[in-house]
Amino acid sequence: MTFLSSIVFALVLCASSGGLMGWHRRVWKRLQEEESDQEEREFHRRQYRRRMQTSAMLGVLGVAIFVGQLLIVGIDSRPVLVIYWSGVLLLVLWLVLLALADITATSFYYSREKNQFIVDHAKLQGELRRARAEKAKVRNGKPKSSL
Repeated sequence: MTFLSSIVFALVLCASSGGLMGWHRRVWKRLQEEESDQEEREFHRRQYRRRMQTSAMLGVLGVAIFVGQLLIVGIDSRPVLVIYWSGVLLLVLWLVLLALADITATSFYYSREKNQFIVDHAKLQGELRRARAEKAKVRNGKPKSSL
C-alpha cells in the first residue's frame, strides 16, 4: 500500500505543479496589462520568477518521489538509495527556502506599501482639515489668512 500511496502522492504533486504554473502565468499576464510604476512591475516580475521556480520544483519533487519508489523496488544498493533520497531532501529544503523567500519578500513589499498609504492618508487628512478651516473662516466672515 505504501508504494501505491507514494505514486498517488507524486502524481498529485505533479498535477498541483502544473496547475500552479498555469495560475501564475495567468496572473502574470493580467498584471502586465495593468498600468503600474517601475517598482511595482519589478516586484511582480521577481515574484513571478520565484513562484514559477517553486511550482516547477514541486513537479520535479513529484517526479523524484515516483522515481525513488521505482528505485526502492528495483535496486538493492543501500548507498545509492541513501544518496538519492538525500538529494530529494535537499530539493525539499531548497523548495522551502524559496517559499520562505517569497513570503518574506511579499510581506516586506506590502508592509512598505501599507506604510506609504498611511503617510499619504495622513497628508490628505491634514489638507482636508486645512481646507475645512479655510471654508469655515470664509463662512464666518473672517478674512482669509495669507500664506
